[in-house]
Amino acid sequence: MKKTLLLSLTALLFLACETGINNKRTIVKETAPSGIVDRVKGTNPSYGSTYQKSHQGSSTKIFSKSAQPGFYLQLAVFEKYRPNKSFLRPLDQSKFNYIVLNKYNKDYVLIGAYKSHDEAKRHIASVKSRLGKQTFVVQVLRP
Repeated sequence: MKKTLLLSLTALLFLACETGINNKRTIVKETAPSGIVDRVKGTNPSYGSTYQKSHQGSSTKIFSKSAQPGFYLQLAVFEKYRPNKSFLRPLDQSKFNYIVLNKYNKDYVLIGAYKSHDEAKRHIASVKSRLGKQTFVVQVLRP
């Protein structure tokens, strides 16, 4: 009797694992070709990746080994070409510190680094008034 019960429980466990009955953990696959792997507002079909909610507000996370970790304002993304001198000239003439981060054959132009999400958010209006471009907050992390 014990043998039959043990075999039936083992078979049930095996079938439950094979049929995809989920446990409480959520697995997030990193399929984002852009390096962006976490965004607050669901999925973004243009990146083709799965996103999950973050407690930091509406920030996007980019993992990079070379950039200083912190919060940045994303100004632009270049897919085919690197940003040219005419695009970078207003940034050079402004007081803003910026980096050009190359991630998965895309160049991200980021202004910052800021210590907190709120501090980066406070600078969005000044970037828009000085450069005439809309930005949003991203977080750069070490992988």
